[in-house]
Amino acid sequence: MNDLVYWVWLQNAVGFGSVKVRSVLSRFSNLSDFYREGVHFWTSLSLFSQKELRKLCIPLENFSRIVDKCNHLGYSIITLFSDYYPFLLKQIDNPPIVLYAKGDVSLLSSKCVSIVGSRRATTYGTQMAYEIAKGLSEKGITIVSGGAIGADTSAHKGALSSKGSTICVLACGIDYPYLAQNESLRNEISDSGLLISEYPPSYPIQSYNFSIRNRIISGISPCTIIIEAGRRSGSILTANIAAEQGRDVFVVPVKFESYLSEGVNSLISDGARVITCAEDILFYISKENLKDKDTRKKDTKKEDQTKKEISNINLSDNEKRILSSIKGKIHIDEIIKVTKLEAKQVSSTLVKLELLDLVSSLPGKFYIKK
Repeated sequence: MNDLVYWVWLQNAVGFGSVKVRSVLSRFSNLSDFYREGVHFWTSLSLFSQKELRKLCIPLENFSRIVDKCNHLGYSIITLFSDYYPFLLKQIDNPPIVLYAKGDVSLLSSKCVSIVGSRRATTYGTQMAYEIAKGLSEKGITIVSGGAIGADTSAHKGALSSKGSTICVLACGIDYPYLAQNESLRNEISDSGLLISEYPPSYPIQSYNFSIRNRIISGISPCTIIIEAGRRSGSILTANIAAEQGRDVFVVPVKFESYLSEGVNSLISDGARVITCAEDILFYISKENLKDKDTRKKDTKKEDQTKKEISNINLSDNEKRILSSIKGKIHIDEIIKVTKLEAKQVSSTLVKLELLDLVSSLPGKFYIKK
């Protein structure tokens, strides 16, 4: 049985945006082992609702068809254990355990900035979204948005205009006919950028899909820019989720007489930073890089304390062996060489150590000890 089937099966059972996945993965690095435990074991965990238990009992053949359909459509299936899975997204409380992708999946490892805004954006709003996205793309930043009309569309088009990279996060199956007027844009993004969704092929649009989807838009980037927003809107929801995830929120100022200034002004009162151009974000990113370097210097002084804390965690022999092999920044191939363990075992154990907050993954299959 293809390992991907077990991931699709579990995602279907617990639902989209569930925090229960971490509990499962903290016990099992291999989902096929979890599947073989069966319904009596699943019930004994007191983790799943009756509805979820019923879904866990659905035959795997149903999910094999989803994997087959993705292969037929040319979609990639990216799991939480995949090398391409976005590092920042993995850190949120409820990361999607499966992402369906069409396009250049390597963009998931690139430096991203999310831009969202009103579907009824003004001419000013669409111009600002376009110009900021274009300016960031010219500097190698990947633009992430939701593919909606208005500010989202302008952000995607701004990135594409400079032959830059953009990721569109959909709230439905990639092949579902959402927003017919934007079909050509999605086709262009899939050709030169990336379409992703946690929803399987043909999954329809539901009103509540958008709020669940928005955690991916904000979670994939270190910062989110809001371009015009009413007081109650999807953009404000995304901004609030970003703040909860520990991401920075930026807003473009809007005239007070516009109703689309209400949400923006409330975000400013809550501490969102005001920007007017791409250079403002680039300046922020360069400052954060300097902070990261200072933080790494300070972290070396805490190494002894970290060792004491790790010794209090109940780890298996292999987990301890892998953890002790990580000295500074190290590639997974080197970990495999040092520990003399199988590649698949090292990969799955590293994910578990990440979930325990003991190691961090970096782009290019590198790891560091936290």
